[in-house]
Amino acid sequence: MFRNVFNPLNGFWQGLGRVCDLVGLSICWAVCSLPVFTTGAATAALYDAVFHGVRKGEMGDYSRFFHTFRDNFKTATLATLPFLALAAGLFYMWYVAYVMAAGGSEAAMVWLYACRILLLVPLAVWMFAMFTLSRFTFGAKDLLVTAAKLVIGHLPSAAVVALIGEEAAVACTKFLVLPVLVMPALAALLCSLFMERIFAPYLPKEEPAEDEKD
Repeated sequence: MFRNVFNPLNGFWQGLGRVCDLVGLSICWAVCSLPVFTTGAATAALYDAVFHGVRKGEMGDYSRFFHTFRDNFKTATLATLPFLALAAGLFYMWYVAYVMAAGGSEAAMVWLYACRILLLVPLAVWMFAMFTLSRFTFGAKDLLVTAAKLVIGHLPSAAVVALIGEEAAVACTKFLVLPVLVMPALAALLCSLFMERIFAPYLPKEEPAEDEKD
């Protein structure tokens, strides 16, 4: 009995190991995202490590994280910079609307929700781009074009993925330390449930992403 309890292949210890990996990979993502413009490379690396290490149970998820981060750094950064500029502009408009809505302006309240929806569109394209980069090789321009096409072709999944990303970002911003310890990797894990179904038709047959069907 005790031999089974302390067996590293026991389901409990494997589950605990997955949780520890979620925390460790979230910290890696947060540290690598500190310069902000590196967030794209960190996100691609996080998704790759979470999918292979946490979800599929493969070994070496931390080495995979830094390997993917290094290999995709240039492309991810070039693809991320325009989104940072766009997000900054949309966030500023959202903040102005937020201040006006706090003063009781109904028009500002409508604009507040409109800005939030507008933020979801580039967020979906950016997230799809970074997740796609973690699984395939692209140049920055082709990556963004491909990501936009995938978003248009899978709008329901894109909406869910964007909402997951938004809620994770809000939680990390509002509550700081505790969500940052798990939310980034947990969000990547949840997103993989949708993204791997989208990627499945484009992956080599010897490396199927999922046995699940749409």
